Amino acid sequence: MKLKLKSNFSGKAGVAKVAVSASLLASSLFINPAYAVNWNESGDAGQLLATAQEPLGNGPLRNIYGTVTNGADVDLYRIYISSPTTFSASVTGTFDSGLALFNSGGYGIYGNDDARLGDSNAGLPAGDPRGPQAVGWYYLGVFDINSTTPTSGNGVGPENFIAPNTAAPFTSIITASGPGGASPLTGWAPPPDATGGAVNEAYRLRLSGVSVVPEPETYAMLLAGLGLVGAMARRRKVFAEL
Repeated sequence: MKLKLKSNFSGKAGVAKVAVSASLLASSLFINPAYAVNWNESGDAGQLLATAQEPLGNGPLRNIYGTVTNGADVDLYRIYISSPTTFSASVTGTFDSGLALFNSGGYGIYGNDDARLGDSNAGLPAGDPRGPQAVGWYYLGVFDINSTTPTSGNGVGPENFIAPNTAAPFTSIITASGPGGASPLTGWAPPPDATGGAVNEAYRLRLSGVSVVPEPETYAMLLAGLGLVGAMARRRKVFAEL
């Protein structure tokens, strides 16, 4: 009897260990910093929700490297914000960049021209009360702010501009408080004082609080691994009961 009791106890411990292993296997694919993703723009990211580019891989998304080919070019990325309180985005480049974040429906949340005084790189700081409030899908646009601005509706005039007019020093965080800010993104248009803008300007988009949803192949690998772990647990339990 004592032997059987000991055997059963060992079996339960083995099952528990296997369950822990399964949990670690699952979590490592999503939170392990070793799996941090650096994404290179594939071709040219689209400008609208239907054509936005979604970085692939698994783990936290740390950087996106891309190129603005001309002043009218906008790179819109579909990203999954897994930690709204720590979400941040900043551009490093040699052109006057702009950043704009939209929710899953294309409604503007907030944006920026210059992160700091005397710096033409845009940035969205972590912890801003105007930033994202919930975990989920968003769209982040990188563009030359002197050449184009987000619009809504069927027109491209100032009455359709999602962002408001701003004044120097252009470091403020702005919301979708322009004439077209109550409607979702439908296009981009040059502002009245537009310039020629950037030509083939590379940029680095640094992110925090963003995760890449694993590709289907990764899901399959995870499920296969969990299935194997489950089979091992059942086998251990059977042998423990003998």
